[in-house]
Formats: sequence, C-alpha cells, structure tokens
Amino acid sequence: MHFGGFEALRALAASMVVLHHATWIAGPRRAGRLLTLASVMDGGVALFFVLSGFLIYRPFVAALVDGRPVQSTAAFWWRRILRIVPAYWLALSAFWALGVFDLGDLWWRYYLFLQPFDRLTALGGIVPAWSLSTEMTFYLFVPLWAGITGVVLRHRPRAVRARGVLVGTGLVWLAGPVSRWAVERWWPAERGQAFMWLPTNLDLFGAGMALAALWAWSRHAPALRTRLERLARPVWPWWAAGAALFVVYAYRVGGVDLVTGYTGIVWHRRQFAFELMTVLLLVPAVFGRNDPTPLRRLWSWRPLVWVGTVSYGLYLWHLDWMQRAVSTPPGAKPSWTGWRGAPAGNANLWYLLGVGFGLGLLSAAVSWYGLEKPLQRFKGLFDRPPRPVDNIDNPQG
Repeated sequence: MHFGGFEALRALAASMVVLHHATWIAGPRRAGRLLTLASVMDGGVALFFVLSGFLIYRPFVAALVDGRPVQSTAAFWWRRILRIVPAYWLALSAFWALGVFDLGDLWWRYYLFLQPFDRLTALGGIVPAWSLSTEMTFYLFVPLWAGITGVVLRHRPRAVRARGVLVGTGLVWLAGPVSRWAVERWWPAERGQAFMWLPTNLDLFGAGMALAALWAWSRHAPALRTRLERLARPVWPWWAAGAALFVVYAYRVGGVDLVTGYTGIVWHRRQFAFELMTVLLLVPAVFGRNDPTPLRRLWSWRPLVWVGTVSYGLYLWHLDWMQRAVSTPPGAKPSWTGWRGAPAGNANLWYLLGVGFGLGLLSAAVSWYGLEKPLQRFKGLFDRPPRPVDNIDNPQG
C-alpha cells in the first residue's frame, strides 16, 4: 500500500542530515544564521526511525489484527537485506577504495553493521551508517515481537487483537526511556555510544509502530476511521505544529555534544521532541485522504518524490563527499589527498551544500538505477502464497 507524502518526508529527513553535516564541517562562523536550526537537524535520523517503525511493522500488525499469518521471517529478512545491504556495501567499498578512510583489521565490523558496539569503530567508516546498525537490529526485533504478540492474542476477537497490539506498541515505546535510564544508572561511561543502540531508540520506533497499530485498527472500525480522516484531512495544522515544535526546540534547547550531551533529562527531552515532531508530520500522510490540497500537491511534486526515492543513497554518500571537499585543519589527522578546498571549520557553507547535494544525489542516482532498483525484481523470492483468514471474527463460524 502506498502512502502519499512518505517520499517527501524521506527527502526532508535526508536533507536535514545533509544540512546538519554541512554546518558542522563549515564551522560556527560560516554557518551563520542557519547554525541554530542546523544544530538539531540530525533529528532527521529520528524521522527515519519513526517512519521505519510504521512501515516495517505495518504488514505485521495488519496480519495480526486480521487474524492472518504474519509474513515469514525469511521473506521479511530477504527484502530488508536486499534493500539495505548492497547499497551500503557499495558506498563503503567505494570510499574505502578511494582512501577516504582506512577500515583496518576490523573492516568486517563495518560490513556486518557492528561498528556502534565498540568505541574504536563507533563513528568510523561511513559515519551516518551507525543508524543502519540500529535499523538492522530493529529488523531482528520486529518478527520476534510480532510472533510473541500473535501467540498472546491468538483466538481473541478482532477488537481485542486491535487493542492488544496498540497496548503492545506502548510497551515498546516505554522501553526507550527505560533503556536510557538504565544506561545512565549502570553504564554512564557508555552513553556516548549508547545513543546509537536500538534499546535507547525504541520509543522512536515505537511511535511509528503505534501509528501502524492505530491504522490497522481503523481499517475495521468505520467510526474510528471517519474521525481520524476528519482530523487528518487538513495538512497544514499538523505540519505547522511539527515545524513550530522543531523551531522552539532548536532555539530553547539546541543541539547536544555527542558524549556529554546525552545525559539526564536532555536525552529524554530530545527524543520525545523529535518523535512528537515526526508523528505530527506523519498523521495527515497516514490517515488523511488524498484530496488535491496545496500541501498534498506539493508532496507529490515529482522532483521532491525523486529525492525521497533516492534518499537512502543521499544519506550514505553526502558526508564523505563534503569532507573530501575541504582540507584538513592544522593538527588534525590528514584527510585523503588530491582535492583541496577551504579548511574544515572555515569552509563556505553553500559550497559544501552544493557538494553534498550535488555529488550526493548523483551518487545516489547511480546506486538507485544501477543497483538498488534492479535488485528489487528479486524481492519476492521467499514470499509464500496467501493463506485464508481464520473465521474467528465470523459470527456464523
């Protein structure tokens, strides 16, 4: 099932991350007035996580509510591996071959998405790829969670199953702040890398899973569906509220240091603000009708949809191209040689954005049309034929 607006949200998430990294490389003086907003645009990763929670859990929760068997684990994992791994391995191998970074003797950790679990490798290789490790761990979690939920709710009426899966997503959400509290309570020295792990981000995924559970429930509850459609039909109040929350957070709270900032109420407040912002953006896309309003026409604009389509590649390729475009500051570890620009910390922001979006989108297009899209022809390799729905909700059964 296609949800209009999701490509636009992917494009927004990737663009936020590009702008965040560009201002980081340019330095505070060159970032100018964009610095305050850009310092929290790494929240684009949170947007990706909430989106993933919805999209990945939706087929499972729909099957659970309908009383159908869930997607086989083999089919699910094959689709996710085909979508994530080849494009990542291509970017990682290409930059390693070009000398952008040296993966050393621990190269296998990067190829197996294990880099966030050791301080030596946590932010090595393609730096944004730490979030892929979180995603891959989430892919391990979802079939297990759906299986447990299915056992608990088996032979229950549909209405009970619908409420049960919604309550279950609430438990997943709660695991996020509990995990962050546990890290601070028992492993405070690890919080500098623990922000990359799935448990401390479960509330982000859980927010998306809750939307998926509500969507699945509404398919069989006409009154609920009507209310949700009425609330979600106008886009601008939801998006204006999401934008306002982001701006207020940026100016009242701001960005955090990767190590010392992930602590106490700051960590929890940051996660909650970003997930609430994303939910506000998602509601009209998930529950609203596709009326030809100005904002719905905007998110169907072909260039924006295209950027969203190749956003995964943009996310993978942009940062190392931008780092390639600047020279190494005095005293820093030498960067790869050959192409020199202004030094990092004093580089032109618009130049970096041109490199990040220009070469990033070009590389993403090559990856999409040359590798990712052709491979999608094989995504149904492990799919099993549909089986009949049980008759538990049939009053005549």
